[in-house]
Amino acid sequence: MSGFLRSGDEKIAITFSSQEAHVLINLTEQIIELLSEEDGGTHLSDSHSADELMRMVGISTNDAPPIDSVLLRLLPNAYKDNEKSAEFRRYTEHGLRETKRANALMIREALLPQDEDWDNDSPLDIAQITCVIEAEVAMSWLSGLNDIRLALAVRLDIGNERDAKPQHEKYELMVESDPMKAVYAVYSWLGWLQESLLKLL
Repeated sequence: MSGFLRSGDEKIAITFSSQEAHVLINLTEQIIELLSEEDGGTHLSDSHSADELMRMVGISTNDAPPIDSVLLRLLPNAYKDNEKSAEFRRYTEHGLRETKRANALMIREALLPQDEDWDNDSPLDIAQITCVIEAEVAMSWLSGLNDIRLALAVRLDIGNERDAKPQHEKYELMVESDPMKAVYAVYSWLGWLQESLLKLL
């Protein structure tokens, strides 16, 4: 297991084991799929009566918070006031979804083997995968990793980090055979990856 390292003046590199790469590929694909949910048919560009300017700037007819708890963590209400939050969501949610999808896709594509016949159910048959990224897109990687970690936090019932100590202790003491222990291990690993990348920015 290695973290992010400088590779020249304007590049950052990281080497993943094939198992680590496969985990990240699967998680990014889940995030991409999740961010596509509750977004279909709500965008004004799908309406023939929508104003041209609204179509251009991506204003959505959807102003309700997501039903899915993970989506709600990724796309939280901006204000405590429901009316203000709904208005803000209508103007920003579609663009935010697109940005988050793009970040996840960037990570996924960097990890995928350059083999047209490979699919996500196939084992990665190379021992390591080294990703070299431009420093200018490092924030996109950081945001993408954070989104995956937030999604796992919901599944683990980990809320605000300042108040999550009991949950962390529970998972740290959990037996290795418990499936949630593995989920927590990935959650912790992603936090470590974020920290190693953040130190370089």
